[in-house]
Amino acid sequence: MTERKNWKSYGESPFPWERDALDFVRDRLPDHEPDRAWSLFEFIALDGTVNEVDLLVYAPYGFFLIEIKSRPGRLTGDAGTWTWETDGRRASIDNPLKLANLKAKKLRALLEHQAAGRKKRLPFIEPLIFLSAPDLHCDLSGTGNLRVCLRDRDEKRSADGRVIAARPGVMAAIRQRNCPGLDALTGRPPLDRPTAKIIARAMEEAGIRQSNRQRRVSDYVLDRQIDEGPTFQDWQASHVALPDTRRRVRIYTVKDGTTTDERELRQRAAIREYQLLENLKHDRILEAKHFTEHELGPAIIFEHDPNAIRLDHFLSTRDRDLTLSTRLDLVRQLAEVMQFVF
Repeated sequence: MTERKNWKSYGESPFPWERDALDFVRDRLPDHEPDRAWSLFEFIALDGTVNEVDLLVYAPYGFFLIEIKSRPGRLTGDAGTWTWETDGRRASIDNPLKLANLKAKKLRALLEHQAAGRKKRLPFIEPLIFLSAPDLHCDLSGTGNLRVCLRDRDEKRSADGRVIAARPGVMAAIRQRNCPGLDALTGRPPLDRPTAKIIARAMEEAGIRQSNRQRRVSDYVLDRQIDEGPTFQDWQASHVALPDTRRRVRIYTVKDGTTTDERELRQRAAIREYQLLENLKHDRILEAKHFTEHELGPAIIFEHDPNAIRLDHFLSTRDRDLTLSTRLDLVRQLAEVMQFVF
């Protein structure tokens, strides 16, 4: 990887596909001001949540937080759920734009909170999703296409002489705002070098750092975030000594500047929830295993099945295979669980 003055990398990705995607952007981004980029970092937002960022790019016509997804195959879906088909297998996830947009807002608020960030109104950080797999067939529909970029492709001729049309991608979005969901370039004043320097300074003051892939809660290493709510983050985690032992860890995050009384209130609420959950013993309800404290807030450690799939994702991937009797059985099982709880 070639060092660039205007590209700050906080670490080296362990994933070849992620390194390839970053190289794709790095090789095409101008190596002079005002263009700047920061890759593979994490920040703790003002609400106490941990947020990992693949790539942040400041360019003349936009300031972008870019989430990289690189699963090959065929992608279908809409604004709510995406489904990949790869080698005959289907997998569904939530549209990642929502989480990327939330991270962008949190990062801007954090930068504005710094001394440098208060000197000038900072530009909005706009989310983009970069689908970097070279041969991905993207069939997203409707608003599912918004702020989604593939690899840029120049016009070329095939071996049999056919013209393969050019395709705007992530660089067209960064340089020209050529992407569904981005406002047009026309009439938009360019971002300047002084603002780029202010942002760089605010990033330093905010304590932006390399993603901590070994962040621990009790004896468990947080592997990846799997859910988030207004007051919590859920992580898939593995035991430090027994990697095959997986758990779901819910951290009740505490906002920056929270008073001691407010922290104690959050802790008591988390303890009450744990005490309620630990008495619920049902084979279709995740069991609360342990309560612990963490630097980010109180945490509950739940059992976790790595092969489990969220109901809406299950319905998305298996909808065409489900018989009427199976659907009725799912409703019955849900009703039984709700009856047990209440």
